[in-house]
Amino acid sequence: MTDPRSNRTGTLAIFGIAILVNLVLTVLLLDQVVRTRNDVAGLTEGLASKQDVAMLRPIRVAEILARRCEGCHTDRRFSVLKDMTQSQVLATIERMTTHPGADIPAAAFREIESALLVFRCTSCHGEAVLSRVALMPPDERLRFMRKKVQMPGSGFRPDQAPELLAAFDVLVGSAVADLVRGAGEAEGEGHEPDQSPR
Repeated sequence: MTDPRSNRTGTLAIFGIAILVNLVLTVLLLDQVVRTRNDVAGLTEGLASKQDVAMLRPIRVAEILARRCEGCHTDRRFSVLKDMTQSQVLATIERMTTHPGADIPAAAFREIESALLVFRCTSCHGEAVLSRVALMPPDERLRFMRKKVQMPGSGFRPDQAPELLAAFDVLVGSAVADLVRGAGEAEGEGHEPDQSPR
């Protein structure tokens, strides 16, 4: 027969250990809460500016033109773009494909056309501004563009705002594709591609 006092003592010991463990865990939890609160209090008001975010996905008009056009054309040659209509720009790109050594793939037409159209904006705005505009929702971007094309010396007609929006959409898609492609290349560095049959 077991002694009821030893049974009770064992129960009290287990209960005491449980309270002690609970107390230790509570102290550790409170310590983490205080640390987290201090870390959050130490953060700056604005974690990232629009400029910071825009530079993650920049609109690289100059880079596209340098990659596709500057082998044959100078900056002075691009200056005539301000006075060209969208159909004239497209006709120029199509004409360039007939030149020997131009090597303009058909898939690049839309990107080049968009870059040439948005290039007009760079006479007043830098690529950082263009990248911030790219962060705007499409309806806000269209309102912004409608306002800008009506300004004297913009080089655009008011009815060209939708074309400009479409060009931005192409360049934003191109920037995202470059970002994804760059991330994929970075992940693949140092690794041999899997050649095993599937």
